[in-house]
Amino acid sequence: MLTAEVWSPLPLPRPPAHRQHLDPSATVTTSFPTLAHLRMRHARALRTHVHQPSFWNALARSYASHGAAPHLALGVCLHMPLRDAHTFPLAFKLCSLLSAFAEALSLHAHLVKLGLAATSVHSLNALVTLYSNFGHLDLARQLFDRIPRRIVSSWSAMIAGYDRNAQPREALFTFLGMLEAGVSPDEAALVSTLAACTHGGCLEFGKAIHACATVSGLGLESVGIATALVDLYAKCGEVDSAREVFERMVQRNVLSWSAMIGGLAMHGRAPEAIKLFDEMVEAGVRPTSVTMTNVLSACSHVGLVDQGLRLFNLMKEEYGIEPRVEHCGCVVDLLGRAGLFLEAREFISTMPTPATAAIWRSLLGAACTHGDLEAGRLAGERLAATGEEMVAGDYVMLANLYARLGLWEEVGRVRTEMNDVGVKRVAGFSSVEVDGELHRFVMGDRSHREAKRIHEALHLLNSELMAEESSSFHCEMAVFVAI
Repeated sequence: MLTAEVWSPLPLPRPPAHRQHLDPSATVTTSFPTLAHLRMRHARALRTHVHQPSFWNALARSYASHGAAPHLALGVCLHMPLRDAHTFPLAFKLCSLLSAFAEALSLHAHLVKLGLAATSVHSLNALVTLYSNFGHLDLARQLFDRIPRRIVSSWSAMIAGYDRNAQPREALFTFLGMLEAGVSPDEAALVSTLAACTHGGCLEFGKAIHACATVSGLGLESVGIATALVDLYAKCGEVDSAREVFERMVQRNVLSWSAMIGGLAMHGRAPEAIKLFDEMVEAGVRPTSVTMTNVLSACSHVGLVDQGLRLFNLMKEEYGIEPRVEHCGCVVDLLGRAGLFLEAREFISTMPTPATAAIWRSLLGAACTHGDLEAGRLAGERLAATGEEMVAGDYVMLANLYARLGLWEEVGRVRTEMNDVGVKRVAGFSSVEVDGELHRFVMGDRSHREAKRIHEALHLLNSELMAEESSSFHCEMAVFVAI
């Protein structure tokens, strides 16, 4: 059970310490500030056969400092005459950045060959991050378990890896393991753990981390931690708590604004989300692609068609953001919710790329809501023509549309087609946190220790609801269940 009690007493997070030694790459970066100068120095070193690893490490770091040259930095790491323990952490980070898995395996083998695999903690940390980025969590965990002297960054890498691969529970247990080992979490560890709390719905655990960070002085002073808290509270339904944290933040960045805007939009407080977006722009903060998705979603939820279209048009003109499929999906949803199906179809036809299944699925959902047969049929046909496999929910929406309009033969046809292609409804699940423990319920699973009492209570509730509902409701539900 993950409870807040484990926090008393706990080692408190420590503020980041100032580095005591200069990075050797700083001299190269200062001496050769431009990419052209770095290339010249690189060519001269090749001609004069420079062998010192320190030079090549510094050159690689200097290339890496140029946003356009990470591939050159990795090339230096791969082809330098000699490597040392300082080469590999940067090299593995570059492999992660460039998705260069084959090169990473080669470098890992060379690390082992040099006998550094058991002693270079920073290299092992980078490898843990790399393998988790590529989804190889078993390898990442094996390396983590072999680290002889785990420092806080070792734990942070493993926690982030679990969270990144949708295993928030394992991330939280790893965090607890770090505390039991007497390692005080730093900002990176707390941010990753808060993200795991968000994705796992563990609000109470997140509140305990909030309290710990506040006592340590790393709470709202840290933009990363405060933003993670805003995201946690907003996505777990405590929007007012998220707003309180947001308003008390010492500094904010675009991620902070985006998290708060998204939280407001998600929970039906679209006018506040749009107002906050305007405040962000007035504060001189340029929105990102994520920010625009959130504010367009807010416009869609409250039916602000004109404002939504205006913001969509401003994306490229004012903010230099190229509209992506998720932004187009928001506009289609905006027009569809308003019943403007002709405009929605015209918008889809002008999209720079072919509409995806998600776009047509959005239009189909709106057609079902408004009972528009023509738009629903078109969306269903185009959805099937995208080549993406239709899911059970697509057939259910079509059947519900036909049932609403009394087209029972069409309902039967959809049901038959669904059975013919072998579509099965994906088992859904819900989760709830009680006393710090996360309980997950999967359709058809009765393995929970309180399953008998839970089903007795559900049966009682269902009986009372069925007694109150009308016969028309029974008819619609029968169609849904049959599908």
